[in-house]
Amino acid sequence: MNKDLLSRIIDNAIVKVRAYEPNSLIRERADVFVRIHVVPTEQLIRVSNGKIEPTAYILDIYVIGNNVVKIREYLNNHEFGKIRIGRLMDKTLDKDPKLITDYIAFLINVLRVFQGHLICRHVLDHIAWAYDEVVGGNAMINRFKAVFPDDRTIDKALNEASKFLVTEVVDFYNELRRWVQHGDLRKPSYTQYLVINTVLESLRDDENLVIIEANEDYYYLGIIKGLKPGII
Repeated sequence: MNKDLLSRIIDNAIVKVRAYEPNSLIRERADVFVRIHVVPTEQLIRVSNGKIEPTAYILDIYVIGNNVVKIREYLNNHEFGKIRIGRLMDKTLDKDPKLITDYIAFLINVLRVFQGHLICRHVLDHIAWAYDEVVGGNAMINRFKAVFPDDRTIDKALNEASKFLVTEVVDFYNELRRWVQHGDLRKPSYTQYLVINTVLESLRDDENLVIIEANEDYYYLGIIKGLKPGII
């Protein structure tokens, strides 16, 4: 996608932050806030010889993709039960049951558009909303509007959804890593199964979703290529 279109999406995301961000200091510096949280991938990590190498100090790296060792085997051991998302997004389960999985797939596509960059979770939803407005004809956001009463509530629901995605990926990957490295099996929840399976189905064969824990409560998401099979 061309740089002009990416700039339009980012500019629109800045408008969203100015409109809906509850922190007045962030609203005043919305342009800086958005731009500093969309970073070139190599500012934090790079792929070398099929493996991820940090290029800056980070706390941890979480990777989802079909080339992650034993991911399908572990995922298929999942438990059964109800899905729980959060106070707002739980309301979508009756009115639009596929909204959460469709939104996760939508986020994967947004990250693909910004390939070569990592996007902080704190601005991802503003960028996703902006992308849908600029490129998607508001198709995704209109589904949220059918559930929630106003744009400010939609903004909170989008934030809840991305936080949910990050939490489920981090918890799943930690348990998968513990099982592979130490044989300690804790079955994935049905919620984890739904999230991870959606991510796997949304990724192309040569893609991985990577989540970088750069600092406490600061997670950067992106799509990377070139990883060898068997990573963990």
